[in-house]
Parts: sequence; C-alpha cells; structure tokens
Amino acid sequence: LTHALVDHLNGGVAQAYVNQKKLDTETKILQANASQFCRQTTQWLKLVDDFNTALKELGDVENWAKSIETDMRTISSALEYAYTKSE
Repeated sequence: LTHALVDHLNGGVAQAYVNQKKLDTETKILQANASQFCRQTTQWLKLVDDFNTALKELGDVENWAKSIETDMRTISSALEYAYTKSE
C-alpha cells in the first residue's frame, strides 16, 4: 500500500517536473521572440522617424519655393511696371 502511494505521488511530481521544463522552454522562446520584436520595433520607429524628417524637409523646400515664387512675381511686376513707364 505504501509503495502504491509513493508511486502515485512520484508520478505527480514527475509530471510537475516535466511541465516545469516545458514552461521553462516556452518562457525562453517567448523571451527571445519578445527581444526580437523589440529590436524590429526599434528599427520600424527609426524608419518612421527618418520618413517624418524627410517629409518635413520636403515641406521646407515647398515653403522656400513658394517664397521664391512670390519674390519672382514681385520682381516681374516691378519690371513690367518700370518697362511700361519708360515707354
């Protein structure tokens, strides 16, 4: 009887040990995947930040071009006015 109880308890302990080993393995895999995801996310964030910077630079170029266009229109109008007055 004692032998049967010990065998039964040992079976439960052995199963708990096997389950713990599986959990340890799964935990290591999960940790590795989380670490990889973190690195990938960091790369994505850098790409988005670089893209955002490029868009801002394009906006700056657009504003600069509009400013130049306005200045050129002013100069053109002044030259046309001066030309018509000289005739």
